[in-house]
Amino acid sequence: MRARTLARDDVLKVVDLLRRNREVLAPFCGRGRDTYFDVVTDDNRDRVRIHLPNPYYPPKRYLLPHIERLMRSRNDHGDLQYSPTYDETPRALFGIRSCDVAGIAHLDRFYLGRDFRDPYYERRRRNLFLVNVVCTHLRLDIDDQCFCVCTDTGPAARSHFDLQLMDLGDEFLAVAGSPAGEAFFEHSIFRPATAAHVSRRHEILTTVRAQFKTTTSWFAATVRYVSQGNILDATWEEIGNRCLECGGCTFVCPACTCFTVSDRRVGPDEYERVRLWDSCALAGFTRMAGGFNPRRAVHDRRNRRFFRKLAHYFIQRELSMACVGCGRCAAVCHGDVGMPSVVEMIRRATAPTDTTTPLVNAAKTPP
Repeated sequence: MRARTLARDDVLKVVDLLRRNREVLAPFCGRGRDTYFDVVTDDNRDRVRIHLPNPYYPPKRYLLPHIERLMRSRNDHGDLQYSPTYDETPRALFGIRSCDVAGIAHLDRFYLGRDFRDPYYERRRRNLFLVNVVCTHLRLDIDDQCFCVCTDTGPAARSHFDLQLMDLGDEFLAVAGSPAGEAFFEHSIFRPATAAHVSRRHEILTTVRAQFKTTTSWFAATVRYVSQGNILDATWEEIGNRCLECGGCTFVCPACTCFTVSDRRVGPDEYERVRLWDSCALAGFTRMAGGFNPRRAVHDRRNRRFFRKLAHYFIQRELSMACVGCGRCAAVCHGDVGMPSVVEMIRRATAPTDTTTPLVNAAKTPP
């Protein structure tokens, strides 16, 4: 990938260049910890932030809206007419974090990477330009719940972005991840990068990776335990007893893909079909026709959630684990059963079953 440098005062000029032919969405600060993505306008352009806590509401909603109209149908004197509703607005996400880039890459593989391609998602994705900002500010960019180093998704994305910006202190390093991103280097605000800039990038990333508070080496072991079905029922029950069934963990997850479809009347002879986010935490998620629910108990639904995210079958099918280490689930969960806590609970539950015994006087044991 090709790299260039960019003066600090010119960073927002990237936003200006994108706004020439796209709707640009960028991160802003509200009150307190509240941060959010919003459309950049002439009035708020100067309030765009580079370093800030990652917004809890994931930017995946610009590809998979919380509520999305799929089509509209009309009964015109017995003649049924159907018209699909596609959104092909050119957009750019400026300031998206590496974990959210990984989340969108996971959605790409889910909605576009198999035999069926979702036409609504495909049109939005085709018209989306991603500007990734590397997390380098230890106080603003990285929360206590962040664990992207465990899922190998950050603090710097390696792919699936168009342009990446990294704060080197006195200037920014810009890396192109696609031909569309590389085309930006034709603008005069970009200057050639040197080996010293790349070396500085490596030094900063090494320092940042060592500062994460939430780290665990048990992710691989948890994947193995979940895939092999070795998690004790008592562990799932403990997790289920903590869950309040609010669905918050799924609604803030950048990699969750579940939705439901509903038809509703919008006029005397007019209906529309909408797609809405759904959550495996909700009691009705697995309810079938006739009212039967095979996963009525909450711990059965928690079992399903973590099996879906960590089991080898799904990782092999979609080429990635459905967790990007953003820490949002840990931040919003009132019962403390976000991904890091669940991995720790599984570790505690499996440690007593370790039957390994030390080899006594190994040095004196004859060959």
